[in-house]
Amino acid sequence: MERLAGPGWAVCPDFIKPAALTSLAAEARALWEDGAFRHARVGVGDQLQLRPEVRSDYVHWLNEYTLSPALADYYRRIEQLRLELNQALYLGLFNFEAHLTVYPPGSFYHRHLDQFRDTRHRIVSCVLYLNDDWQSGHGGQLRMYMPGSDDYKDVLPRGGTLVVFLSNLIEHEVLPATRERFSLTGWLRLRESLP
Repeated sequence: MERLAGPGWAVCPDFIKPAALTSLAAEARALWEDGAFRHARVGVGDQLQLRPEVRSDYVHWLNEYTLSPALADYYRRIEQLRLELNQALYLGLFNFEAHLTVYPPGSFYHRHLDQFRDTRHRIVSCVLYLNDDWQSGHGGQLRMYMPGSDDYKDVLPRGGTLVVFLSNLIEHEVLPATRERFSLTGWLRLRESLP
């Protein structure tokens, strides 16, 4: 809570137990191998478009009503986080939307904010890494830029690590990796979009 209120981001290693990580990683990989992922797009609504020069990852959007037991357990943990953030920081967070993400070797997502220009319903970004035995030589870091500067913090996508940051404040990018990089990416949101 303090770090999210202060610099606007926090890294939480071992957010989930190893057994939960194994289940989520296996589910993501099975969906990837079954062709359930689609090329990620940028923008929202009528502005949604495929821009491979901006991002080259793949996503599988999740439906909160048809979650596997492992995903349902993760959603319960995020719901607890939502309630605690609302109580401590008065953010007015209402719900959670998420997708599984895979970055094939060499893919990337250039520097950006998670909050769209015309809407501000995404308040807190949450990224849970699903990668087993990730080493620094594999690349794939999440690079978070400190507000108002080009100073940055790199986070390796090690399995079980949760990164949370303010969607409208922390510009970030995903650097290319030498192996497939899986994550569960989501946003704690306001009830409705505000102008």
